[in-house]
Amino acid sequence: MEEQKRGNRYGIPNKTDNAKDISRLKWARELKGFSQTTLAETSGVNLSTIRGFECNHRDINMASAITVYKLATALGVRMEELITL
Repeated sequence: MEEQKRGNRYGIPNKTDNAKDISRLKWARELKGFSQTTLAETSGVNLSTIRGFECNHRDINMASAITVYKLATALGVRMEELITL
């Protein structure tokens, strides 16, 4: 199956896409149709942590593996899709 022209198979923007204003976490959350509160409840990750990642006040690349795993699982994406490589 071919990847979409923009982003990967989940529609999350790649590092080279012109979507630098939006975090990959926010992109994935909005594609899933979740609010930040729903994501926090579903993943078990603190709401303020999610807000920090989405506003780029916190670096998701520095988050613990379990935090990224919880977010990715709740959103139905791979962990690699949420971090920038």
